This record gives sequence, C-alpha cells and structure tokens, in this order.
Amino acid sequence: MIRKLTDDELRFLHKEGYLVLEQLYALEEIEDIRQAFDHMWIDAVVNKQFVQQPNRPLTSLYPPVRDRHLSHERLMQLMLDPRNIALAEQLLGEEPLAVGCDCFFKAPGADVLPFHQDNYDIGAEPGTTWAVWISLDQADPENGALRFVPGTQHFELIPPRLPSHLSAYGQAVRVPEGYKAVDVSTSPGDVVLFNGQVLHGSHANRTLYRFRRSFVTHYVGSSVQKIYVHYLDLYDRHGNVVKRKLNRMHKLQFDPAYRRKTSIHSRKPTS
Repeated sequence: MIRKLTDDELRFLHKEGYLVLEQLYALEEIEDIRQAFDHMWIDAVVNKQFVQQPNRPLTSLYPPVRDRHLSHERLMQLMLDPRNIALAEQLLGEEPLAVGCDCFFKAPGADVLPFHQDNYDIGAEPGTTWAVWISLDQADPENGALRFVPGTQHFELIPPRLPSHLSAYGQAVRVPEGYKAVDVSTSPGDVVLFNGQVLHGSHANRTLYRFRRSFVTHYVGSSVQKIYVHYLDLYDRHGNVVKRKLNRMHKLQFDPAYRRKTSIHSRKPTS
C-alpha cells in the first residue's frame, strides 16, 4: 500500500530532520529481503570480495556494501519499490530518480559510523538527496541504532573533520555547538526518512550475536542537473537509465581516495 505522509509527519520531519514510519514493510517481506542479503553475501564470499581478516574476523566478512542492485535483481526491485518511490516523490516534490543503494550488516563488533551528510558523498546539485532506510533487524543503541542531530537538515554541507577514506561514507563531522544527537531505535519493517544534509550516524554494535541489518536507497529529484556518483546511471521508477552531468566542481572530485572509491562502485568512469 502506498503511504501518504500526514501533515503532522511532515511537520515533524521539517523540525527534526528525520521521520520513522513504523511497519511499512510486513515481516514476510523483511524475511525475503534478508534472504536477498544472504544470497548477495554468499556470492561475495565465493567471489572473494569479502575476505576474512585475522584482526577483524567477523566485521571483515560483513562490510557495508554499495550498489548491489547492479548485480542482484531483488535489490533492484527493492530500490524501485513503489512505496519507496512514492515517499521520495512526496519528499522531493517531483519525479524521483534512484541514485543507488547501500546494504549494511552492522555485525557484532562493528564500529561507530561517524556523523556525516549523505550529499557530501553524492554531490547532487541543485537540491539534495533523500534516503529511504529500511530496518531489517531490531535496532537499539546496543547493536548500532541510527543517530540524528535534529535541526542540521537545513545546513549547507560541512567540511569533514577527518580525512576521507575508502570506508562507506568516510567522513566525520562534529556536532555543532548548541545541537544534540538523538538515538532512533527501529523494528524490522520500519522505514526512516532523512535528507542529504542532516547529520547522522550510528552507534557501534557492542553485542555478541545481534546484527543490525538495513537497506537504504538514495533519491534525487528529476530536476537535478549535476551529481558526483552514478551520473550516467540514475534510475527512474520504471527502471530506465537516466543520465545527468558530472558534478565536476564537487569537492570529492579532487580527492584521490574518493575517485578510486567512485570508480569501484560506478558502472561508468567518472571522468
């Protein structure tokens, strides 16, 4: 069923910078997505894309991965699910285009994901991105729940505190003075909405046995003129490939580490 956001939900989203929609996906659907994750993981292990490291025996086998919709049809279907597209359309106020997806396992022992802004990586102009984040496990501060800094959704992009690196969203931004982070716990089937400017991250997974899996898709409006990642292979709601100009002036264009990372995760060269 297509979910229309209420006025109260839109007000909360505008004020706080995020919104949790409970049980948008049924538990049977969540189990199907978990199985898709399992298939993707097995393929990656067999093809030696995931290799166990002695100093990180579990987390090295379950890294965050981007854009597996390019090789796994079920994840492509999920990225373009009409419910997600409808939400993105309401948030963007225009026809959405899917930029790509991220699969998070957040295995026991996984580190903190520092506060960051998604559009710092994605580089969409004009405007920003919107994320539809699907919770696949019970998530709380012990096993890696999301954290947001309400009010920062209206900020411009903030230069990161730490150098960029090859991890997913390799940046870290300090919480601005006068702002406080909040924890957002979720259940399987819940969806979290947030834009590409809001500062967010996640706790470390301090549990012994509990994963905190999630699937997130990033969307831009069809009026976007330039973008840094996947500028040659955005997707409309029907799965058609849509092209835009490369955001050549985006700051990450001049960072060698991010150039390498983007070339890994894009089907086309970025220059």
